[in-house]
Amino acid sequence: MMKNISFFILNLFFVAFASFAQQKTAVKNCPCTIPSEISEWKPQLIKGYDTSAYANNFANSVNGVYIAEDRDSLYQIKIIVDAKSYANFVHFQHLSFSKARLINKHITRCEELPNVHDGGWIGQNIFTPVKAINRQIVASSFFVGENYLRVDKTRFYRLYKCDKESKFGIHDADRQRYYRKVYWKPEGQFTEISPFGFTQKEVKKYNKQQLAEMRNEVYARYNFAFKDGSKWYNHFNNKPDYRWNHFKDVTPFLTQVEKENIKYITAFESADYYDNQFQNDFLTFWEELRKSVLEQNQQQLQSLVQFPFEIDGDLDNMPILKLNSQQFEKIWPLLLQQENYGIDEKGKPVSFLGKSVFNKDDAFTEQMINTRSNSMANFNFEKVNAVWKLNGAYADNELYPKIQNLLNTK
Repeated sequence: MMKNISFFILNLFFVAFASFAQQKTAVKNCPCTIPSEISEWKPQLIKGYDTSAYANNFANSVNGVYIAEDRDSLYQIKIIVDAKSYANFVHFQHLSFSKARLINKHITRCEELPNVHDGGWIGQNIFTPVKAINRQIVASSFFVGENYLRVDKTRFYRLYKCDKESKFGIHDADRQRYYRKVYWKPEGQFTEISPFGFTQKEVKKYNKQQLAEMRNEVYARYNFAFKDGSKWYNHFNNKPDYRWNHFKDVTPFLTQVEKENIKYITAFESADYYDNQFQNDFLTFWEELRKSVLEQNQQQLQSLVQFPFEIDGDLDNMPILKLNSQQFEKIWPLLLQQENYGIDEKGKPVSFLGKSVFNKDDAFTEQMINTRSNSMANFNFEKVNAVWKLNGAYADNELYPKIQNLLNTK
């Protein structure tokens, strides 16, 4: 009897081992998951962005969703290069999902890749995030040599192309995990809130009701459970395309660009600002100034500067330094490199260089919504004869004497 039991247990072991071996073999034979079938993929940042191609706006299509899986978990990476930020910002999101409740543990089959819909839907399955990583990264530090990307000091992903199917993917060498790119695009009526950062120019296209619907559509896209009988419950209940009313908290799904856009357009919904925004002519000036700084176009920049340009020091005994156009050209790079200090949303001190305020569209307007301030970082602005100008800057105790010495040097 013991002999039969032992034989039965041994058979079970071999069946289990064979099943596991078959699963491992199937994954290894999937196209785009073995080194011999892939080649290096360089998206060529210098060729820029095709903003007319909505869901494919970064050279050779970095933007999108990549998925991979192991025995117990499913992983999803979403990469959005914000074309409207002069390629300065990359939004990186990594979501993990447990497959514990699935009967068939294999999702990313070799013969097909499932469509991915926001809100945990992959193929026919909906998943709850186990862990979410959301980061906003400067493109120059994110793309290294353009053939792999770096999320932090230790996490690197190689960009690759599958030679058999001409599909793209990223490879995590440390974990030997191949993320294959899948079909994805935001769904709904107001999808533009997801792929790039909003400026006042975008917001002006919509009335207050549309802005409110746009915000809530993001939550609906991620299957947020609106309160029964509420305005937005009834609104999205009449839209059969939405797979909504599933999660009480969809925060893990929100990308950094969506969080910033929601915060931004919420401010525009307030009556006092929205009704007056069309009379705010600072935006046109800011866009021209920002472009001239990023493109290092000195001639265009100086046309937007009020001369004499004034440098103010930190102490009372530091007289205001007045610069002509030639002096300004020498001093300007120093002002861009000056370190500034502030407090972030969590109340923690942060530092940033003066030039960083020009990395984001419409950074000044966001501050104007709340404070109507006429300064940003170490730069001052003024309306001169009904025209906006960059009229001065602040120099700290370290920078002020350097500027003074340069001005005194013939």
